[in-house]
Amino acid sequence: MRIWCARRVVGLMGLLAVGVLLGSLVVGFPGVSQQGLIPEELVVGMVPSRAATILQPPVEGLAKLVLDYVQKNGFSQVKRVRAVIPESYPATIEAIGAEKIHVGLLGPFQIVQVVDSYGAIPINVTKRGNNLTFRAQFMVHVDSSLKALKDDNQDPKDDLVGLVKSGATVRFSYGGSSTSTSGFLFPCKTLKDLGILPGDYKNFKTIRAANHLASAIAVYKKDVDVGVGFDDVRQSLNTEQTKKELGWKPGDPEPSTKVNVIGYSDDIPNDGIVAIKALDAKLRETIKQAFVEVMKTEEGKKFGKDALDATDFVAVPEGYDMLKALEAVRVVAKEIQPNLAKCENQ
Repeated sequence: MRIWCARRVVGLMGLLAVGVLLGSLVVGFPGVSQQGLIPEELVVGMVPSRAATILQPPVEGLAKLVLDYVQKNGFSQVKRVRAVIPESYPATIEAIGAEKIHVGLLGPFQIVQVVDSYGAIPINVTKRGNNLTFRAQFMVHVDSSLKALKDDNQDPKDDLVGLVKSGATVRFSYGGSSTSTSGFLFPCKTLKDLGILPGDYKNFKTIRAANHLASAIAVYKKDVDVGVGFDDVRQSLNTEQTKKELGWKPGDPEPSTKVNVIGYSDDIPNDGIVAIKALDAKLRETIKQAFVEVMKTEEGKKFGKDALDATDFVAVPEGYDMLKALEAVRVVAKEIQPNLAKCENQ
């Protein structure tokens, strides 16, 4: 009996020792806390709404300001920050789903996708002035005869609906991916409501531009008759890099003055910022506040403007139900996604 008891005690002690060892391994595992993931390298990603060469510097700038705030507010474990601009909208979503991106600066439909598919958590919404919504804009060259999307009082060839229905060839550029809210989904919904889905008209030719800025450039160069992009992507035509690409010379009019807007889509809830669900809850809250605070600095405001045309980041759900607002995006996506073939006629 004593031998059995002794063996039992030894066995229990062995189990306890193993338990302590395993416990120490779990607690000491790099990047993991009892609450969630605390990465040594924080990865911030953004959908490629413009060329990566344009977006990379301001996104890196924002990310470094966020890192500085995070380190000063209890998370010295986070040593580095890496800003990435994946090659496409779907690639960005996949990277967040695989937790290769921890914090994403996303368009509205991408937020819907990562929330619905991966349980990502919206932490901030972009604010522009006093606005929590934006629109897609339809653009033409200043030399174009088009003045409106639809106007029954004008010459039929002065508005897009009349021109398409007249049988004239119309070249139309979308901005970016078919999952781009302002570059594709909402413009396509506008065309559907106007009764001129490209797939229903052989003369209505569509071109998928690489991104929103590329769509504006196509209008500027008269490669297309009409283009769409976010409001107001024309300002991106005036950056030094874009001017160089366009062959602009000092003394020439600003490139944006060569592009007119003839109409808008319905209002779209602003883009925003999400964090993956696996992140430590306190770290997630700290990152949320970091984006709010960095936009109070001059440096942060510049980066925010250059990356997202943003003036502020509002913490969610501080006075704004982002998930409720995103229902409008879900509704449009459900209506347009089955009509993708009719939205394109290349």
